[in-house]
Amino acid sequence: MKYIITATFLFFVSKEMKAQFSPRLFFNVSGGLMNYSGDLQEKSFTLNQSHNTYGIGATYQFWNNFSLTATYTHGEISADDKYGGPSHIPRNLNFFSNINEGGVVLEASLFDVPGNAKFTPYIFEGLSVFYINPYTFDPSGNKVYLQPIGTEGQGLPQYPDKKPYKLLQVAIPIGVGVKYAISNNLMIGAEVCFRKAFTDYLDDVSGPVYADTAVIRASRGALAAKLSFRSDELNLPYHFNSTIIRGNPGNKDWFYSCLIKL
Repeated sequence: MKYIITATFLFFVSKEMKAQFSPRLFFNVSGGLMNYSGDLQEKSFTLNQSHNTYGIGATYQFWNNFSLTATYTHGEISADDKYGGPSHIPRNLNFFSNINEGGVVLEASLFDVPGNAKFTPYIFEGLSVFYINPYTFDPSGNKVYLQPIGTEGQGLPQYPDKKPYKLLQVAIPIGVGVKYAISNNLMIGAEVCFRKAFTDYLDDVSGPVYADTAVIRASRGALAAKLSFRSDELNLPYHFNSTIIRGNPGNKDWFYSCLIKL
């Protein structure tokens, strides 16, 4: 009997809560900083070498403490070994890439804002699709996109395990934030969002061993060979050697943003 009473009570409480709640739709704009974590960045989280980012989106609050948010984000990531530590500088690699991302996340708030409270922390997780296209500048200052030239031997028969990476990728955004209701129709907030990428080539660096520059030169040309190994541009006693460590395939890339939202 007590289970029937409990079930009946929960049914009516749920029904009453539904009766009291009306779904809300909000639109948002955001701006802040974007950065990445990978082979060319020493720290997992830092604002060093970060870039501006902005986004627009819409949030559908379908329950007191739960919302779905769809967002478009534009940003940029980059890193340069010359700003790294002693183990990074001799490698002398760098990259830049714009990021265009569209995604949907499920957001869970501790309190119902702007319904029953003015302030709440929240967490979120979802799925996104983003486009990257890493590039660098050659010694003459010319912009060169890195994916087509296969700096690690991608697509060459001598390296059958190296496949060209895709520029359109999937990520899992996950993060935390806080928001404050200025009024029933206006909120301001701040959040940190990490994206777990399913590629190790945000920075065009993954493999632990350099591809043979002679092989790349014969197949892709002198420029591709030059940009695959850049230690020789420094006034240091470094010459090409296929045993030199280039990257760490076990340390997958992330990118993240710190945002103010309205």
